[in-house]
Amino acid sequence: MGWWLRLVISLRLALIVGLFWPALGLAAPVSLWQIQQGQATLFLLGSMHAVKPSLYPLPTVIEAAFSAADQLVLEIDLGLTAPAIMARALASRGTYPATENLSASLSTETLGLLTHYLQTHQESLQTMGLSLASVQQLRPWYLALLLSLHELTELGYLPALGIDQHYYEKAVFADKPVFGLETLESQIALLSAGTERQQEQMLRAAIDANQTIDLLLSTLTAAWVAGEIQQMYELAMTDQADYPELEDLMLEYLDQRNLQMAAKLRTYLDGDQTTLALVGALHLGGEQGLLALLSKDYTITQLQSSAP
Repeated sequence: MGWWLRLVISLRLALIVGLFWPALGLAAPVSLWQIQQGQATLFLLGSMHAVKPSLYPLPTVIEAAFSAADQLVLEIDLGLTAPAIMARALASRGTYPATENLSASLSTETLGLLTHYLQTHQESLQTMGLSLASVQQLRPWYLALLLSLHELTELGYLPALGIDQHYYEKAVFADKPVFGLETLESQIALLSAGTERQQEQMLRAAIDANQTIDLLLSTLTAAWVAGEIQQMYELAMTDQADYPELEDLMLEYLDQRNLQMAAKLRTYLDGDQTTLALVGALHLGGEQGLLALLSKDYTITQLQSSAP
C-alpha cells in the first residue's frame, strides 16, 4: 500500500474514512474499547484525523463515551497547534538552507519520478502552489507529506472534520480538560528523522502510494468501520518489504511510540476519572499495539454500535 501512507496513517494525519455506518438497530463492533480499573474508566478510540462529511453523525456509543468523559486525551493537544506555531516548526525542519535544494539531494531516478508526477498532476497541484521550481527548498519528507495531503484533499477527505478535531471542539465548548500524549514538535521530529537516503525513500513511497490511494483507503475504511483493527493493521503492513531501508524508522514510528503512549495511558487509570483517549488507529493493532500492551495489565472490552 505504500510505506508513506502507513506513516501518514500512524501520525496526526493518519486514517481517512468516509463510508456510512451500519444500519441502526444492528449490533456491530466499533473501533472503541473500554478499560475499567477501580473508579477509573478509559475509553480508547482509534482516531481518524480527516474524513468525508458522510462519516457523521458518529455512532451513539462513541458520542456517549465523550459525554461520560471527564477529560479528553489526544495524540497532541490541538489547542497548542496554532497555524503560526506549526508553520515555524515545519520551516525549521522541513526546508533547506539557501545553499541547498531538493533537486541536488535526490538521485536522478527519484528526481525523474518527482518531475513526472508534478507534471502529470500540474493542474490540481497549482492550488497548493506545488511545481518543481516552487518545491526546491522543501526537504523530501515535507514534500512527501504535502503530496499525500493534496491527494487526500482531492478525494474529499477533510482534516477540519477529523474525529480528533470534532471532539477537541466539543471539549472546548463543554469546558472539558484536553491533554496530549505527544507534542507537535515531537511528531515533526519523527517525520523529519532519518538519513538523506531514507528521506528520499519517503518521497518515493509517497509518490507510489498516491497512485492507488483511493482503493487503499477504501480497503482500510471497511476494516475500520467494522472495528477490525487487527485486520486493518495487517493490511497496512503487508508491503513492508517494499522499503526495507525504512524498517527501523517504522519501528520507531509505531512500536517505540506505542510503549510511550501506553505508559501515559496507564496513568489515567490510576485515579477516579473517566477519560476518552483518541490515537491513530494503527497504534491499536499488532503485537506491540496499544491493545496488546494494555491487555497485559487490564481487561479490555470492545464496544458495539447498538444493542442487538
